Amino acid sequence: MTTPTPALEPSATDGQPVCRIAWDAQHRPTRALTFEISQQGKLLATTSLSRPVQELSGDALAVLQRFAGGATPRQALDTLRREWAVDKVEFAQIVEHLQAQGLLLDETPETFSSEVTASGTGLTFGASPSLLTHHALLTDVPRVMAYQRAIAASCAGKMVVEVGCGSGILSIFAARAGARRVIAIEEMEIAELAAQMITANGCREVVELRRGNSRDVVLDEPADVILHEIFGVDPFEENLLPAIADARRRFLKPGGQLLPHRLEVFCLGLEAAEPPTHDRQRLLAEAAELGGLYGVDLAPYLAMLQDAEVRSPPAVPQDAGEPLFRPRVLSEPCKLLDLDLHEDSPDVDAQLRAKPLEILQRGNLNALILYFKAHLDAHTVLSTGPFAPLTTWGRRVMPVRRPLAVSRGHAIHVEGRLQTRLGKQTLQVEVGGAR
Repeated sequence: MTTPTPALEPSATDGQPVCRIAWDAQHRPTRALTFEISQQGKLLATTSLSRPVQELSGDALAVLQRFAGGATPRQALDTLRREWAVDKVEFAQIVEHLQAQGLLLDETPETFSSEVTASGTGLTFGASPSLLTHHALLTDVPRVMAYQRAIAASCAGKMVVEVGCGSGILSIFAARAGARRVIAIEEMEIAELAAQMITANGCREVVELRRGNSRDVVLDEPADVILHEIFGVDPFEENLLPAIADARRRFLKPGGQLLPHRLEVFCLGLEAAEPPTHDRQRLLAEAAELGGLYGVDLAPYLAMLQDAEVRSPPAVPQDAGEPLFRPRVLSEPCKLLDLDLHEDSPDVDAQLRAKPLEILQRGNLNALILYFKAHLDAHTVLSTGPFAPLTTWGRRVMPVRRPLAVSRGHAIHVEGRLQTRLGKQTLQVEVGGAR
């Protein structure tokens, strides 16, 4: 077999590689695995947004296939040897490579335990996962307070699961709201911070941290409530729909609650502006203000933020507290989607067919702004619209290929499509002619 370059070089003794795999532990491919054929004819494998796309060799695919349905490496090797002459060391190197890239999982209980060990933070600005991302989330007061309010109204006495817990703050809110049990799931390195935050806030008796992709986590009881905040500036770019569909099917008891449970997506015609940047000292000053506001001990976060490497100044949507995004809006809102996340298969394609964008005033329509409204419960709605309080999601501005001179009373056709490439979903919106 031709061996791919392993992501983790095995150690050696007297020039001989040492196999470090658990030969008798049960393994299986990740349930988050997707494949795509590149234009060059290569097989590309993806598991999550937190890992790079992997080029998979024929040998690696053959090995991975032997673990379908679950098998030990010893069993998989025996199966392969019925068809080919396979070197044990080369096989072990491929297994190590598949494990290192998150394509093959060891199913021992420790795999998804709450213990998160670290050699340094491993979290840097300009990298993924990034402390900067979670700094923006924590300093997003409209977002955090809206979730806190909805969680307080929904989680008392409940079994709660959070999909993608990040820093852990929403799971802490659920514990504070009187949840009977909270399962917080996180696959990125930020889980290290979540573990410390849960401990610092005295929530370890209630909150259990599971390290892994939610599609690979198995629960021992169904949830009354699923918390999630896996939106991006494009609401689908963190693969919201497949992640929630899986969580709803496997985690949520009949009649259980999703929070948020409904998503509306809109666009507007406009002319756009550019955001400035933050500096490091401001990041630290902002973080220092949050603990009292949220009633949460943020000491682990502050310590990690202080020590993190800053690779590049991050772009942010405001400066000195003054919003800089003041678009000249040319149209009425056009609702592209209205999705009930409790539905098994929301008909996204049908809703994205051509719709009219009604023009309100004369101008040069050279961009669209895409935004969403997330309904957390019957009373709480988070909006990223241009006139709503600014959130960490900002607003997604898409240039129009051919700017249009428009006047009041015109209607411009807009049409969207949800596309998936290399395991990532994005919403694309095109502008047609006026009528």
